[in-house]
Amino acid sequence: PSSQILPGTPLGNIAQTESTGNSTYNALWISATKRLSHGVVIDASYTWSKSLDYNSLSSQGVVFQDSYNLRGDKGLSDYNVPQRFEANVIYALPLHGNLLTDGWQVAAIVQVQGGNPVNLVTTSTITGVTGTVRPNVTGPITILGNPDRWFDPSVFAAAAGFGNLGRNVVIGPGFDNTDFSVMKKMKLGEKIRAELRAEVFDLFNHPNFGQPGNVVGSPTFGRITNT
Repeated sequence: PSSQILPGTPLGNIAQTESTGNSTYNALWISATKRLSHGVVIDASYTWSKSLDYNSLSSQGVVFQDSYNLRGDKGLSDYNVPQRFEANVIYALPLHGNLLTDGWQVAAIVQVQGGNPVNLVTTSTITGVTGTVRPNVTGPITILGNPDRWFDPSVFAAAAGFGNLGRNVVIGPGFDNTDFSVMKKMKLGEKIRAELRAEVFDLFNHPNFGQPGNVVGSPTFGRITNT
């Protein structure tokens, strides 16, 4: 349409920005540091948490399924991680006697955490913005855990209007990683110190997968195609 004030002038989109919605975060955090005998030091932490909001990132633009029902988008935050464990272990080897045997240490860093949520959407454009309308869910949501079929896609179907599936209901893959290092500290004279270090990242070669495809009906729906 054209402007009523300036006839012949085309109108563009009118953007409205407002502060609406809320977010909550609750967590239990436990940490411990222990220096054991024989040169072993352990530093560990565990977090059990839950984060809820209406919209996690302001940079995402319009993401609400129904702008007249903002509470309908309340769900897990995009960055929610239900549980996370991390531990650092350093062991000073009990080798002494000369320059070759003194100063050896081994260390490991272990990280394990749960997955982030995935927001399933359809290609519907009833709101004028793609990627905002969620599907209907017709049965129990089953996480299969296979990269080729992370969840059962058969229970999701595009709706004629707004779908009944909540936001961020499906949980993606977790993260599991162990790094290992061997180092030797040396004293060269009164003022010079040197350190030799060898490191192995992802010691057990454990794959950490990305999120599954989230668009209903697409060839990659429910499949993981990246790490």
